[in-house]
Amino acid sequence: MARKTDKQCAQQALAAAIVGKTKSGTKQAMNVTMTRDEMQRAQAYLKSGKPVTGH
Repeated sequence: MARKTDKQCAQQALAAAIVGKTKSGTKQAMNVTMTRDEMQRAQAYLKSGKPVTGH
């Protein structure tokens, strides 16, 4: 399986937040679909302020 880009990890984290609706729901969705490394990379990408949409 190919390694996800940091941007893809951030997009997945945002999707989990939308689906989860609450903090605990988001956490559960992320734990099911993402590794700890992917979560850390998503957090760093989101903090950087780079755009999450587009290619």
